[in-house]
Amino acid sequence: MIKQARFKIMKKPLIVLEIANNHMGDRQHGQKLIEQLGDVVKQHSEVFDFGLKFQFRDLKSFIHPDHKGSSVKYVKRFEETQLSNEDWSSLFESVKAAKLSLLATPFDELSVEKCVEQNVDYIKIASCSLADWPLIEKIALTKKPVIFSTAGSDLEAIDAMVSFFRNRNIEASLMHCVGLYPTPSDELNIGQIRVFRERYPDMRIGYSTHEDPSHQQTGALAFALGASIFEKHVGLPNGEYVNNAYSASPEQLSAWLEKFSQAVDMVGNFETKTKNSKSEVASLKDLQRGAFVKRPMKAGEALTNNDVYFAIPSVAVGYTANDFSKYKEFVASSDIEKNEQLTKLNTKVSDRRQKIKEIVDRTRTFLQDHMVQIPNGAILEISHHYGIENFYKTGLSMITVVNEEYCKKLLFLLPGQSHPEQFHKNKKETFHVIHGEVELYLDGDCFVLQSGDVQTINQLVRHRFFSKNGCVIEEISSTHDGSDSTYTDENINTNESRKTLVNFWI
Repeated sequence: MIKQARFKIMKKPLIVLEIANNHMGDRQHGQKLIEQLGDVVKQHSEVFDFGLKFQFRDLKSFIHPDHKGSSVKYVKRFEETQLSNEDWSSLFESVKAAKLSLLATPFDELSVEKCVEQNVDYIKIASCSLADWPLIEKIALTKKPVIFSTAGSDLEAIDAMVSFFRNRNIEASLMHCVGLYPTPSDELNIGQIRVFRERYPDMRIGYSTHEDPSHQQTGALAFALGASIFEKHVGLPNGEYVNNAYSASPEQLSAWLEKFSQAVDMVGNFETKTKNSKSEVASLKDLQRGAFVKRPMKAGEALTNNDVYFAIPSVAVGYTANDFSKYKEFVASSDIEKNEQLTKLNTKVSDRRQKIKEIVDRTRTFLQDHMVQIPNGAILEISHHYGIENFYKTGLSMITVVNEEYCKKLLFLLPGQSHPEQFHKNKKETFHVIHGEVELYLDGDCFVLQSGDVQTINQLVRHRFFSKNGCVIEEISSTHDGSDSTYTDENINTNESRKTLVNFWI
């Protein structure tokens, strides 16, 4: 996975209107096209940012001398649509008047200089130039933000481009693109946007369209997959000029943007979890089962699962089945009649979940500070022998790495924490202190172990341990059976809720 530093975040999707050579070498036609595009843009400016892109070629050097004036497809096209410097200046002024960002695709080194002269907002690199390193090196010298298309390129070439601009601290965005003009629907492969989003998570990913302009849903689909930059070829057909098969008229562009705008509303926020609306919460609350007592309850009485049943309808201030979990304890704050619902007025609730989260966060920070690597998918076992509220005094955090013919665990004592006395009938274990210092008591005798020290604990040997400043212990033992731990304090042995297991904590 290639990562790049995150640059400015786009608040709106950027729509790049690609004129290319659709000015047809006619200044007045180009101006009229830009003016009509400006009218379309005004209707959608609340949802999108817009830019207009030209293509620059210095034909004196770009076309081989032996082929100038020939009928070769692109030579003929480029020569027929040449513009003078005066024409270009006029078109640039039209872009400013339409309040559009200015972008350009240079196809040669002299055209890169033209991009600098006109102070374009972005330099676009065409798919055909993705491996044109003399040109790319010239573009990099400008330090301008870059957008590059990827048609016909493999991942190795794209990775190279990403790394190139990343290493030069140049803002770069990547466009999925298919180099077929027009692109058939079954070859659009818009799902590639998701591939690029996952491979380059810190880059802006875009979509460059070459499909039939009558297709209105492509922008919406690409946006839903995470694209934030869009390139759309545009032109202005009239009695003299005809659009090519992949360029949209202003009317087609407007229809495309309308569908796109609807998609933006539908998709909403896919960067962070949105806050649920009050109306949504209230609607779901009406369908949740309320919690009712099976018998009269006295104030101060703790409720068990056997004291409660769930049914509808529920009152607004009442507790529901959704409020119950193994982490919560319900105590009657006033007398409650049989079949009465538990509410915020008659019930006090204590939730251990926040305490568990706090313990997890502290344990995670402790391990990170001491550079202790944890296996992927490891389950955190939190022992709270005398209740979660007393965890920081008496408790232990533990991860079982392997438990087969042999066992390996990682034990974590936070500063000031102790583990109560216990013994094992079957298990023989060895403590290896990885970090910190621990006081280990074996049948009442104290051994002070420091980082690097090793101590074996035989079967039936009573042991407890304490760390003033916190420690990490690697425990290596014979196979561990959960029923093989016997505590000196019988209250711990009978406490069935002394452990909490946490997944997805790392």
